[in-house]
Amino acid sequence: MWDRHPVSLSLIHMLPDVAARRGLALPPLLARAGIARDIAPDRTVARAQVATVLLEMARHAGEAEIGLDLAAAADPSRLGLMGHALFSGRTLRECLHAQAAHMPTFQRGVSLALDERDGRAHWRHVLADSDPEHARVLNEGIAGFVVRALRAIAGDAGGAIHVGLPHRALAPMRTYEDKLGSDVSFASGAGVAVSFDAAWLDRPNPFFARNRLSPEIAALPLPGRGFLIDDAGLIEALRLIIAAAALSGTLSLPDAARSLGLPPRSLQRRLASLGTSFEMLVDEWRREAARRHLADPALSVGSITRLLGYRDPAHFVRAFRRWEGEAPVAYRKVLLARNGN
Repeated sequence: MWDRHPVSLSLIHMLPDVAARRGLALPPLLARAGIARDIAPDRTVARAQVATVLLEMARHAGEAEIGLDLAAAADPSRLGLMGHALFSGRTLRECLHAQAAHMPTFQRGVSLALDERDGRAHWRHVLADSDPEHARVLNEGIAGFVVRALRAIAGDAGGAIHVGLPHRALAPMRTYEDKLGSDVSFASGAGVAVSFDAAWLDRPNPFFARNRLSPEIAALPLPGRGFLIDDAGLIEALRLIIAAAALSGTLSLPDAARSLGLPPRSLQRRLASLGTSFEMLVDEWRREAARRHLADPALSVGSITRLLGYRDPAHFVRAFRRWEGEAPVAYRKVLLARNGN
């Protein structure tokens, strides 16, 4: 599955604060998905890129369930028309319908459904073309955000809510239940499913009179129906991904393609049309990085080998001879002498 559906970067507006509280540097996490340092609300990226950033954050924080904490830190007013629409109806039912109507202003490729059976309301949110395991942190964030909104609008801090998630549980069940305040099941079908007492649907919305849309929010652009990174943006995104992935040993075209929501063959063809390839981009980045690192006498050749994503120093030495016509040690000796070291 290749999730290239466009999404506003305002979706992850809470990342800087959540990352800072955990002592995580955000730029390397963004780079892993080919996203530059800033999270501007008027920028659009492929949803697969957002899913990649969230997975990287969960991995670096050592918190599989971090999506639920991101949901708790989310500010609906920073989610554009969709965020305001969710609190715009006279009742919870109207709020959910308004959210569905305005979702295309926030992201594409989303199916939202609400139905009632046997006294229960069933709300489902499905991301088209999305791999459940790749999007697991994103889906958990969606679930946490919706449960929080339901309780805020319906005015019931208790009540029996059940959340179904499409992926495997990667943290203890008790952790999910405590953070969501609901029963939870996993691998329960497509997308996120939330069920609750159908009587909640017609409860009045306490935010109705207070929810007014600012002109700035109303003026935000609508994401296009398809998201395609332009040629310059594609090369820059891949360079960011290569630099971020080298140390973790995940320098591969399939991995980079997945981060961008592209089929590997499509990425190969696009790069070929630009007169390059993934392997050439990796080689160029390694050559530039090797020169830079060799100028630092504190870094051993073994350390530089690992920084460049090589498993064996011999592979680095062989590549460097191809680039510069001499071994790294000899190159460094001349370079340091030239610089007076």
